[in-house]
Amino acid sequence: MKHNSLKFLFIAASISIGLSSCDGYLDQMPSNALPSDESINNIEDVGSALNGVYSGLLSSEYYGADFISRAEVGGEDVQTSTPSKRTENFYKFMYRQNNAPTGLWKIPYQVINRVNVLLQAIESGKITASPQLDNAKGEALAVRALCNFNLNIVYGYPYQKDKGASLGAPIVEKVLTANDMPARNTVAEGYEAIEKDLTTALGLVSDKVNDGHFNKWAVLGLQARVYLYKGNYDAAFNCAETIIKESPYKLIQNADYLAAWSNEYTSESILDLHVSDLSSGNRELFGYLVDPKGYAAIAATDAFIELLNEYPNDVRLGLLKEDAAGVKCIINKYPGRNGASTVNNIRVIRLSDIYLIAAEAALRKSSPDQAKANSYLNKIIKRAIPTASDVVATLPMIDRERRKELVLEGHRLNDILRVGGTVTREGGRHFLNNTDLISPNWNDYRCVMPIPQAEIDANVNLQGQQNPEY
Repeated sequence: MKHNSLKFLFIAASISIGLSSCDGYLDQMPSNALPSDESINNIEDVGSALNGVYSGLLSSEYYGADFISRAEVGGEDVQTSTPSKRTENFYKFMYRQNNAPTGLWKIPYQVINRVNVLLQAIESGKITASPQLDNAKGEALAVRALCNFNLNIVYGYPYQKDKGASLGAPIVEKVLTANDMPARNTVAEGYEAIEKDLTTALGLVSDKVNDGHFNKWAVLGLQARVYLYKGNYDAAFNCAETIIKESPYKLIQNADYLAAWSNEYTSESILDLHVSDLSSGNRELFGYLVDPKGYAAIAATDAFIELLNEYPNDVRLGLLKEDAAGVKCIINKYPGRNGASTVNNIRVIRLSDIYLIAAEAALRKSSPDQAKANSYLNKIIKRAIPTASDVVATLPMIDRERRKELVLEGHRLNDILRVGGTVTREGGRHFLNNTDLISPNWNDYRCVMPIPQAEIDANVNLQGQQNPEY
């Protein structure tokens, strides 16, 4: 019997939402389990459930590897290193409905259901009201917004292509029952739900640093990203500048930049997903995919290495290390901790990204602010190259700096597509022929993933809603 993840996986996840958040949390539950929030009865249970929400994000089928892999090897700066490596189908845009990885669909919805079970318990009134409870509710809403945003990025066409008129992901804001079969909503409806959750969350979460969790600044950071993708540049700029001016986070100094990637958290860690020795699990996490002594599946392209060598004293050149063949093409942003290459926090929102969002939005907003764009872009350039002269910011300059600064953090393909650009990959170390080495833009059906066929087969309301041309 085929099980639709929106129908059954949610039910399976919900019965034990208050249990431990250790590795393997809620991975296997019977499909006939009934949804329940009965195990969440006090603030301690809420904390355990919230830890379970965050742990779900770390699956290797989601933030742990696949979500980042798709965005990176689908761009022009990194590539699958050799044929038959684990990221090759993302690199070649070869996934179709019959072989599409189910996790990019299933895992975010599994996390959303954990959120919805937690919210159901919080809103039942049985737990004593407190600032801690408000904060937990705000964090849960922010995680739901993050998952919904990512689902729309992966399965829906970019908002600015058609103002969100095309189909995105189903919006799920309650615990599903066995009879619920949600259909896809439009991308615009998805963004509306995302913005609503983030606005509510912003009024609930604390402004204190809380490593590994959403706080006020992380909610503002996600809002800035959502508005940037939507093309609401005035709002994106306001959110980003508020973080820069008012938050406790600071740019890493040039002298500390290379070593910072080995640290658990840094002064830029607005939202990291915490990976510990216990939660690092198997060898499918992104650090092991990159590690030349691991799967060695991902390497910098010649084009990116040339771009990074634009300035010989760019501190980020120090991130390049040799692969097994002695070629300096490994980007060492995932060096591991305690000798384990899988143990790396996932950098979801970093202050450098916020500076670059502010710079881009300053130029694109309704009343462009060249001085602010210059200031925020130069902060990133001169942190990397202290001897660099000030530049007058342009959109191509900001795009190049995003490539240099945010490589391997899960942005590149999305950055290209959100503004209608084209992936340009040519020559150098690419091993694909001209047929396989495609250059998609938002008019190419392969720029979005197909809904897994098992989902289509099991949910009558998804039938006829497959992405075009799949």
